[in-house]
Amino acid sequence: MRYATSITALLLLVTTAGVASAQGTNNDTDANRRQAAKKYLEVQPVEKMMRKVVEKTSARMPGGSKERAQAVMDELRYDTLRTAMIDAMANTFTVEEIEALTQFYSTPEGRSVMEKMSTYMAKVQPVMMKEVRRSMKQVMEARPEQKQ
Repeated sequence: MRYATSITALLLLVTTAGVASAQGTNNDTDANRRQAAKKYLEVQPVEKMMRKVVEKTSARMPGGSKERAQAVMDELRYDTLRTAMIDAMANTFTVEEIEALTQFYSTPEGRSVMEKMSTYMAKVQPVMMKEVRRSMKQVMEARPEQKQ
């Protein structure tokens, strides 16, 4: 009898774990990913992200000024950007991944990373592009039949 009770308890545990696991999987719906993306954008507002991009870009342009940067900021269509970001996140990440991003960027470390990310990318991107161009040139020279 004790053996039968143990088997029953084990089967119940396995069945319940399977149901809980399936429920976790069912949580990853398009609607839930979109909702999670909206919460992410509350932590990382589009306006704040774009301000950093516009300020960095304006500073590198001839005649760049704070007034010009502000004019660009005023002209941006934030609803369009928000929609594009929500669509991209919902089509790229799972609910759990979006929630993890949101949680990370809610921390002091996450906010610090986001503040520094454009500076980091500005330093790395030119090297990446140069290396891609170099490797493409090497491939094209080594395989002239593929030039088109």
